[in-house]
Amino acid sequence: MAYPIVITPEKNNEHYQYLVFLPDFGAYCQANSIIEALRVAVKFIRDYALINELPPMKLKLPHSTGEQLVTFVNVNLAAKKGK
Repeated sequence: MAYPIVITPEKNNEHYQYLVFLPDFGAYCQANSIIEALRVAVKFIRDYALINELPPMKLKLPHSTGEQLVTFVNVNLAAKKGK
């Protein structure tokens, strides 16, 4: 499974350096590095899949503005289940 994320630097947040938006889920997470942003996005999707049906993959990146990083995260749900 692959879903797009948008990582935006948080210049005025004293606790987190990045805001992570998952557009297919309408959800936000926070992180302190790009690597952590990728990890929290994957964790969010895995946790979401435990209690909800995942949205269909669109494999379309949203537009970025300014200093945003837009990319896909790959989630292997079988690995979470121990398969």
